[in-house]
Amino acid sequence: MSATSDLLAFAGARHVLADSARDDAVRLLGDTLAVGAAGVGAPGEAAILTAARAMGSGEEARLIGSDERLPAPAAAFVNGYRIHCLEWDAVHEPAVVHAMSVVTAAVGAVIDRQGGCDPQEALAALVVGVDVASGLGLAATSGLTFFRPATAGVVGAALAVARIEGAPLDDALGLAVASAAGTMQAHVEGLVTLPFQIANAARAAVMASDLAKAGFPGPKDALEGPFGYFALFDEGELAHYTRDLGSVWRISEISVKPYPSGRASHAALGALEVLRPDAGQVARIELAAPPLIHRLVGRPYNGCACLSLLP
Repeated sequence: MSATSDLLAFAGARHVLADSARDDAVRLLGDTLAVGAAGVGAPGEAAILTAARAMGSGEEARLIGSDERLPAPAAAFVNGYRIHCLEWDAVHEPAVVHAMSVVTAAVGAVIDRQGGCDPQEALAALVVGVDVASGLGLAATSGLTFFRPATAGVVGAALAVARIEGAPLDDALGLAVASAAGTMQAHVEGLVTLPFQIANAARAAVMASDLAKAGFPGPKDALEGPFGYFALFDEGELAHYTRDLGSVWRISEISVKPYPSGRASHAALGALEVLRPDAGQVARIELAAPPLIHRLVGRPYNGCACLSLLP
């Protein structure tokens, strides 16, 4: 069997979650929904909502933090943006993937559309999707050029949704990779295009599963093929992740954020928190940081937490 075959078998298998993985899934789901509710009214969110309403009418799925309902792909789009737009969403740090964000937005919209789901199966789909998205990041050996939370996120989310919907997993995987997009240029420029890329990945995950369920084909060697994920988006070897499938639940490795800003800024923010009682006596602060951190967060504050950037 290939590493891709192993991944697909894992994505479709019946899993009895360990108590620790189930507890982590519930805890992180609560954190993700709370962060999404906080994103209502954030910079760029009104435009995202306007565009989502133009995608079509319908009341299939709820929006996080408001009473409105939209068709499932549109709801996933809005909810993905709301979850990530404050840079407060949980992250798998070694993988550099906000897996909870994309998977929660996509899976939640589809479960709403079908009128509900067994809670244990919903958690299993969430955990599997997060595992796959994080695993693609762990298998990567190159730095980010594409925005990995979106490119890896759409794959994990599509498999999670296909698991819920009973869609062909191999086609959903291929269609997810065909839909993958996201550039780190938005990071460098500090634009709200960044959370849009999470939103777009969540919407694309729903569409990939829907198309697969409707009989539309996706490439079968979309991860390891000559023009597959690891040839185009990230250098790496999928087997570095799949050889440990089922022995470690990657959802239990995810970190929540104490501050609504990029992870690269948190060490400095933690030090400032310690200094806060004596702030009146501090005349100047200098931070010595690696060049990567300066590139990602070294820009003047402009009133938008999401522009402080990265995990």
